[in-house]
Amino acid sequence: MGMSFKVAPGVRIRASSRGISAGVGPRAARVHVGTRGVGVSSGVGPVSGYTHITGGRAAGTRKRSSYGGGPTKASIAAREREAKAAAREADIERVAALERALVSVHSVSFPEARRTVLPPAEEVDPTSIQTQLEASAGVPDLIAATGGGEVPPTAPDPEPVDRYELMREHRKRARAGIPIWKVRDRISAAHDADLEAEAAAVVEEERRLLAQRDEQVRLDDLWSRLSEARARVANELPLKVAEEKDRRVAARAEEQEHLDEYWRRLNANDPDVTLAVLEQAFADNEAPAAAIDCDGTRTTVVMQFVPPEAIVPERKPARTPTGKPTLRKRTKTEINALYLQALGSNVLATVKEAFAVAPGTEVVQMLVVRQETSKAHEEALAAIYVGEFDRATFASASGSRDPALALSLASEAVLNLKGKTEAVSPIALDGRPDLASVIAAVERGLRH
Repeated sequence: MGMSFKVAPGVRIRASSRGISAGVGPRAARVHVGTRGVGVSSGVGPVSGYTHITGGRAAGTRKRSSYGGGPTKASIAAREREAKAAAREADIERVAALERALVSVHSVSFPEARRTVLPPAEEVDPTSIQTQLEASAGVPDLIAATGGGEVPPTAPDPEPVDRYELMREHRKRARAGIPIWKVRDRISAAHDADLEAEAAAVVEEERRLLAQRDEQVRLDDLWSRLSEARARVANELPLKVAEEKDRRVAARAEEQEHLDEYWRRLNANDPDVTLAVLEQAFADNEAPAAAIDCDGTRTTVVMQFVPPEAIVPERKPARTPTGKPTLRKRTKTEINALYLQALGSNVLATVKEAFAVAPGTEVVQMLVVRQETSKAHEEALAAIYVGEFDRATFASASGSRDPALALSLASEAVLNLKGKTEAVSPIALDGRPDLASVIAAVERGLRH
């Protein structure tokens, strides 16, 4: 709905929800100018018409964006930049996480071995023993035979004798062969048949009563046997329960004795027990390790490590001059330093685990070997570290301890850091026949 105003002869202004328009000229041929553009209307009497010429927008249409519906080059470039930035951040975080993992292996805590104490022997359930005794005594079969075993069984009363049926049968046999016209003979035969039927009924009643008495005797015998069997079970049950309880207590004591002996041998650093325990403990280590000897309170462990290029990332997290995170190539010195930290972290973790599971071990002698990749020692197994770690100093080494420093603090430590870059290098075996023999034995084991 709108409003129309005449502002001059032949000129009208119209305001509506669609906007403002001006009309110029007579009704028969009027020109309209407004938000809908330019149009011409004509009208005579009650009939009028309107023709849209140009400009504005037609009713029912919407203004379309000048940018169109698809992505622009600028938006595509922006998305590509975002994707590259996200990928770069992911790479930086991955390298940082790997670096943290390399030097924090020793931060793991291992549960210490404890003496195993078995719970008390399981309580005996008399019900199961009673069921076994009743089965052996035949109680279930006797219960079924006596109709449930709740009350003494009673033989059912005998069925009454059908005297009328007996009389019919006897009369039929007695009259057989006597003509129907011999009435007196048939009456006499019927009378005799009735007497015989009554005598047969009395005999049948006595037979049925006798059968009832025999059945009652049988049921009484079954009930007596059931009562005796139940009494035997009731007498044997406490004895069997006590026997089973004693058996379980004895079995528990025997098993506890074996566990205590095992614990004693573990605390004595018995080679058979200690080496087996350490083998199981080292089975899931990232750096493969194996205990090869126990002597007194000393245990020797061989750990195999990898070359630097196998674990140290070539690049490291850094910052650009503007402060943005980036990755830069590590120098040889930085590679060797991180490798030494990783070596120390794995050695400390192995030592801590050995002390945790082998309480009889007071000193862990570590020997670290490595498969060489350099041309001079390609595929040769070389010793890269030797050191002795005592329980008091290293059993509870925390993640804050410098793993590389721990390698040098160990007793009898041998570590060859070569050149200005301090590369971890093979230890010379000259004058070390014991170490050379161990390396040879480990190399044979790896080959087989």
